Amino acid sequence: MKVSEIRELSAEELTAQIDETRKNIVELRFQHALRKLESPAKLRLARKKLAQLLTIVTEKQKDAGKGTPAKAAEPKAAATKEAAKKPAAKKTVAKETAEAAKA
Repeated sequence: MKVSEIRELSAEELTAQIDETRKNIVELRFQHALRKLESPAKLRLARKKLAQLLTIVTEKQKDAGKGTPAKAAEPKAAATKEAAKKPAAKKTVAKETAEAAKA
């Protein structure tokens, strides 16, 4: 199946393809371990197909979330505010004893 054909699949069909490919990879690994796999290239091609499917799913998820860029920026701002509120790091015991010895 070509990448252009995969892009046209629905989310349910993509999930089914991913599940099927993962099962196929498990079977191929098992055959490879038993030395019954005719061509190791089949395993490589199955992994490549899985990577393509997962990449397309990720692309579709990102495209679906593009409509709300303002919401995506809010958590970053909140994270920096929280980082600014954190107290300074505690002194280690070694530093405290060194300061006590100086005094």
